[in-house]
Amino acid sequence: MSRLSTLSAAAIRAMFSSETDENLIMLLTIYDPDAPTTPIFRLADGYTGRLANLTTDEEVVYGVTSRGSDYVFLPMQIELPGEQDTGVGQCRIGLQYVTREAIELVRVQLTQPTRVKIELVLSGSPDVVEASFPDFYITSATYNADTVNFDLTMINLAREPFPCYNFIPTYFPGLF
Repeated sequence: MSRLSTLSAAAIRAMFSSETDENLIMLLTIYDPDAPTTPIFRLADGYTGRLANLTTDEEVVYGVTSRGSDYVFLPMQIELPGEQDTGVGQCRIGLQYVTREAIELVRVQLTQPTRVKIELVLSGSPDVVEASFPDFYITSATYNADTVNFDLTMINLAREPFPCYNFIPTYFPGLF
């Protein structure tokens, strides 16, 4: 469930202004498929500075620190779902930087639906979450030399049959 109704005036101004000091940054958390509460990757589509915990003498890492967690800056695009007659459409995230780690993530770790949380924060106050979308799952992933694409969907419990079994003699012999 999203919290879009609680966007601050600064977030709305950052979204719609042509020039502003505040940037709206998307934070993407990908969880371990086997342990859905353990994050395996934290990514951001913008940065506020160097990440001291991840920067070494050989490599400088930029990103966002939000609520004590470091999100690595990685250029990405998001395609939001459109309205469809069959319900909610698909969301797609494209990572613009392909590394061995990203390919390993796609080949090895994402073999089953994986939970993803998308959050929006302002660059001036990254500890304040403006909007949160915790109910997405990666259902498929593709890659080429330039991008890694994740197709995200939401589990729609309204389309699941209820009750899950039909009351037939095979399942419920005592009723007949």
